[in-house]
Amino acid sequence: MLLNPFLALTAMTIVLSIASCISPASPDSSFLASRAREGEGRGESKVNAMERDADCGTSAITDPPLADMACAGHLPEHLVEFLRSMPDTHLFLNASEREEIAGSPQSFKVVSGLGERPDVVAVISHSSLFWIRSFEGPDPNVTVYMVYGPDCDASSAFGGFPAKRKCRSEDSYLRDFTLYLVSKGRPPEDVTSTLMPPLPRMSRKEQLRYGVYLRPEGEASEADIKLDVSRLVRTPVLRWVMRPVQEGDYEPPDMPASDPRAFIDYYWGNRNVAHFGFLVWNGRRMELRETVSEALWPCRVSGPQSRNCDAGYDGSADRYLTRVATERPGGPDDESTSHH
Repeated sequence: MLLNPFLALTAMTIVLSIASCISPASPDSSFLASRAREGEGRGESKVNAMERDADCGTSAITDPPLADMACAGHLPEHLVEFLRSMPDTHLFLNASEREEIAGSPQSFKVVSGLGERPDVVAVISHSSLFWIRSFEGPDPNVTVYMVYGPDCDASSAFGGFPAKRKCRSEDSYLRDFTLYLVSKGRPPEDVTSTLMPPLPRMSRKEQLRYGVYLRPEGEASEADIKLDVSRLVRTPVLRWVMRPVQEGDYEPPDMPASDPRAFIDYYWGNRNVAHFGFLVWNGRRMELRETVSEALWPCRVSGPQSRNCDAGYDGSADRYLTRVATERPGGPDDESTSHH
């Protein structure tokens, strides 16, 4: 039977139209882990190209999330353009300051990510903690930038800024981030409310239960849940945690391993801390996940050339990291789960 060419063309058009309306599924952890591994194939050459004129020696030490992984030099051009075009509504950062920052050497690191162009982590020289992390995805014309800070300092609080522009509250420390989306040829757009899941919350019982690990009296608050940004220099993942802290002479008791949220944090004195989820960039938005593979939350390493974990590090002590049976990070046995 001969097929009517007009009907065939119509049917194909309908199929393509339907396909274009279907939103692609979020990449799973296997894909995220494999793409986020630094220094592989084509990604390695692009990373090296963006760092070519920078000093990436082991002596460059700066603030988190770079720590001792920083290069020193002029920022990649797209990050310079973003800084210059940031809206004036971004607190404690006016146009002249943005221009000065954009033209000055800064601390940064280029990281293989989920797009054609590598991601960039930059710690900006400022009187307060101020850093930017770019996230690429499947659309080469779209980049999302996570911005933390800056804050006012003591001098600005007494006259550097108008009185109505108060400093950020202590509750905002490692919680108050802004996500900007930049489409090619358009100014940055604040998309925090649409691309970021809600901040983690505690039940009343949890507020009472965790208070003793934080202060001698009173209960815990949701502001005590902070983001661990230490892996941003290697993967597009952050983590909501609540860590026991010493306040004055008060020494909090150890959190028991039986606590429903407890996991052993090697970098917090091998003590139990409370887990409130991973914040994962999936190529299109931030996604809250209960678990991720070890490849997406690797050990910390010392210096940009090192790939070895500390001798005492044991990833299996963290019950929110899933094991993988393959050598390839994030392989088919990855059982990462998301919050719904």
